[in-house]
Amino acid sequence: MLDRTTIARVLYSVSRSDPAHALQILGETDGIPESQRARLTEVLESGESSVETARLLGDALADEGAEKDIINECYRAAFYLGDRWAELAENPLYSYFLANRAGGVLHKWPHYFPIYHRHLERYRGRPVRVLEIGVYRGGGLTMWQRYFGKDAVIVGADIDEAAVRAVDGRFVVELGDQADPAFLRRLHDTYGPFDVVIDDGGHTMQQQIVTAETLFPLIAEDGLLIVEDTHTSYWPAFGGGLDEPGSFVAWARARTDDLNSQHHRDLDRSSVWARQLGGVHFYDSVVVFDREPRFRAFDEVAGGSSYILADQVSERFAVESSAERERVREELAAVREQRARLTAQLARVESGQGADALEPERAELEDALRHARGERADIQSRLASADQRDAEQTAALAAVHERLAASEERLRLLEGSVSWRVTRPLRAVRRNVGRG
Repeated sequence: MLDRTTIARVLYSVSRSDPAHALQILGETDGIPESQRARLTEVLESGESSVETARLLGDALADEGAEKDIINECYRAAFYLGDRWAELAENPLYSYFLANRAGGVLHKWPHYFPIYHRHLERYRGRPVRVLEIGVYRGGGLTMWQRYFGKDAVIVGADIDEAAVRAVDGRFVVELGDQADPAFLRRLHDTYGPFDVVIDDGGHTMQQQIVTAETLFPLIAEDGLLIVEDTHTSYWPAFGGGLDEPGSFVAWARARTDDLNSQHHRDLDRSSVWARQLGGVHFYDSVVVFDREPRFRAFDEVAGGSSYILADQVSERFAVESSAERERVREELAAVREQRARLTAQLARVESGQGADALEPERAELEDALRHARGERADIQSRLASADQRDAEQTAALAAVHERLAASEERLRLLEGSVSWRVTRPLRAVRRNVGRG
């Protein structure tokens, strides 16, 4: 069968660019399923580079359902045979990890280190508070202290008493279950608010979701939550599975709706996730949540010729818009006053002698009154429009000039219209009264 020793011999031959010897080892090994043997033979005969051959061996074994440790060895070989390890050499966390030969036990996926550094570098040298859930044997706490600096407060949480013994008093390690919200809130009350929370705990769906829902709202502003080993969302043993709606990854995906909540009326814009989630970053086996107060997003226009006389034009528009509103209000008051006079005159005509003879005059007054009412409704509508226009921002200089020109033209037409409609029935009333 293909065990760790056999795959190590195969990978050593691959690293020496000797696929023929690797094929010989494969042929001499008993107990390998024929489908697996065929796939591995195909890879070794492909003529690919050592790096690509090691990677393809891992992929073939994964497809065949081989043990994770054996698959892991293939991918490790591909990584170290290439140049990616050199790219990580300047990463302070990775450098510490490689140099940690006699310190506390550290068990990490190397691709995590660039993710850590990308999101955590801004906290270095600051008096930050860091909570690591899942201490194991304390190696992570020491690494974080070295990384963040002497002013950082590093707190651990674990369910195993061995974690407390491992740190030997060098760090605070609280015992408790991360699936218990009361325990998590107690950590916050005692040592928080935390700037950084790193969840490397039990990795079950319940533990990860409860931890995120409980601690994210309590993290300091400009803080973040890192959830590790989220590949367990695809493993049934941890409560996950492909397309499992109750997995942590599925739960985290739903937070993207919170990020975009203002763009659909059926999304909750009032939740802490909608108001405080600055971003969600998905990586292989890691999800990072940024906490930052958000303002409602809006679109803006800049560029073009909008900078030319922008302040003068904006001020002119504001002044003229205010004058327009005042002018329309005055005209509305005049129309209301004229309507009242016409109504009174119409009442006098109807109550006078010879009502039949005055019927044409009464009809004219009624028509004038209808016109006055219509004019009042029109002016009220335009006043509301003017208020609305004043509340809106000018998107560009050309639009400002066009709106001003349109407003001036409408005002000119309004003045002529009001003067003609109001004066005409007044003249008619005066003639009738004089004859009477």
